[in-house]
Amino acid sequence: MKNESAHLQATQDLHAGADETPALAEPTIVSLPLYRAGTRVSYQDRDYTVGHVVISRGDLQVYLQELGSSVSSEKLHLAPTRLVLQRS
Repeated sequence: MKNESAHLQATQDLHAGADETPALAEPTIVSLPLYRAGTRVSYQDRDYTVGHVVISRGDLQVYLQELGSSVSSEKLHLAPTRLVLQRS
């Protein structure tokens, strides 16, 4: 019996009627603010350090260490990070 795993791996994501060799898809590039521990953000014209991030009831809350409380991410200012999304 012939090993067909390489062929199956290459064609498993193809839909009916598609070519046997998958074309390389263009990667999607998005720019989003990236909140993670240690990141410096601006809130009410002052700089703070992100302690941790909590997602609760569809709202992204960012805990600011110097402030000692969480703030909605919509109220913070942070330069966006360029992310390349590509399926591997």
